[in-house]
Amino acid sequence: MGLLGDLLRRELKRIGVSELVYPRRFRCRHEPEQCAAVGLLLGRYRLCRFPDGAALVRSNTPCPEPLELRLEPPAEPRIYIDLGLWDLHTDAEKNELVEQIAASIAAMRGQLWDGNLVLARAPREFFERFGRAMRGMRHAVRISEGPPPSAAVYLDPEGPCLADEELLRSAPDIVVGGVVDKERVYKGATARLAASAGVPDGRRCRIELRGSTVGVPDRINKIIEIVLSVRFAGLPLEEAIIRAQARRDKVYRLMRELQREGPCVDPARAEALAQWLRADWKTLELAAAKAHVKVGCQSI
Repeated sequence: MGLLGDLLRRELKRIGVSELVYPRRFRCRHEPEQCAAVGLLLGRYRLCRFPDGAALVRSNTPCPEPLELRLEPPAEPRIYIDLGLWDLHTDAEKNELVEQIAASIAAMRGQLWDGNLVLARAPREFFERFGRAMRGMRHAVRISEGPPPSAAVYLDPEGPCLADEELLRSAPDIVVGGVVDKERVYKGATARLAASAGVPDGRRCRIELRGSTVGVPDRINKIIEIVLSVRFAGLPLEEAIIRAQARRDKVYRLMRELQREGPCVDPARAEALAQWLRADWKTLELAAAKAHVKVGCQSI
């Protein structure tokens, strides 16, 4: 269960509510309690007592007896998306960046809520595109005109520091660079963002999967998902990475591992690699073809 969902469950128990009735067509991508907690914080719903029990109702629904909850989200972590390099992106990359930020809000709501997400150094053009993309959606994402704090940790695949579970579970401020390499490669982009925020190189940390960044998702929302899974769901970092991987991430990592095995890979070894990454046979075949290796070779 998400962190806020657990807080809501405890609050309901405190006020004597053993079961909560949800509205019809209640849509939820996570556990119902987590979605209910986010909805209450956003003002979309309120909690009411009726003669036959307690129910979550829409904010515009009559409520004979409102129930008061002490639902207080944690102030930390604050996860920043630094948009200081927005103007470097192409039009298509800007659209992709807006899409990833919208997905990041959904990722935050799996454990916390919008109030723990901060958009830093966002220009006017971003808000215009963001407003069009989020039309009709209520959110409470925080906006900061300035850069993230200099004491923050920047997650950077090229960073000299290694982000381990202890760091991800303890850092109060974590920054993900608002950079999308869709049409061009912006090498050193996160380092530039960190430097302009006054963050030393020692706080630029990379996330690795068994000694390599290959196969670690690079989408902003997926990085946030990994951080929250480690911090609040209690997952080991490796497990969080594998769960967050898209098919292409699995292909890239399989390509690397298969190439290290040589031009002919033992089928048992290839299957073991696929099982490690929870990749199906088609994904393994695709990776082998792209890596120009064969799985199983007849001796001459």
